[in-house]
Amino acid sequence: MKRIGLLLLPVVLITCASTPRAKDSPQDDPSKTVNYQADGRGFDPASITKERHDAAKAEVQALIADLNRIIRARNYNGWLDHLADSYLEEISSQAFLEERTEELYRRDQIVAQNTGRNPNHVQKKILRVPRDYFDNVVVPSRSNDRMDDIDFISENRVKAYTINSHGQRLILYDLEMIANKWKIIN
Repeated sequence: MKRIGLLLLPVVLITCASTPRAKDSPQDDPSKTVNYQADGRGFDPASITKERHDAAKAEVQALIADLNRIIRARNYNGWLDHLADSYLEEISSQAFLEERTEELYRRDQIVAQNTGRNPNHVQKKILRVPRDYFDNVVVPSRSNDRMDDIDFISENRVKAYTINSHGQRLILYDLEMIANKWKIIN
C-alpha cells in the first residue's frame, strides 16, 4: 500500500502544481492582445491574407534588390539605414564581433585547404567594429541574394528565404516593419 501511495505522490504533486492562468495575462485583457500577438506568441500565420502576403513578398523582394545594390557598391551607410537599432547594437558588441572573427577565420582556412593552399598560412582578419563585419562578411556573402519566399512570424515580422539547388530553404533575412519600413533585425 505504501508503494502505491509513493507512486501516486508525484502525480498528485504535478497536478496540484499547475495553477490557473493569471488574471492579468494578455488573454484576459483585450487591451494587451495586440502586444501579445505582436511579439509572435499566439500569432496565426493563416490570418495573413494572400493579398497581404503577396504585397509583403513584393516589398521584401524590392528591399533585397536594393540591399544587393548597396552591398555591391560597398555602401556601408546605406546598409546601416536598413538595420534595426537592436541589430546594430548586437553587431556592435565585442562578443558578436569575436564570434564572427573566429567563424571567418575557420571559413578562410577551409577555403585555403580546398584550393590547395596551406590553411596554417591564413591570416586572421580581426573584426573590431561593425564596418569590419560589413566589409569582410556581408559584402562577400550578400551582394547577390535571391529571395524565393517569405513566412510571416508575426503581424509585422517576416523571414525571407532563398531555396538552394538541393531544395532547402535558407534564411536570408529576419525583417520587421518598423516605422513603415522593413528593417533587418537578425
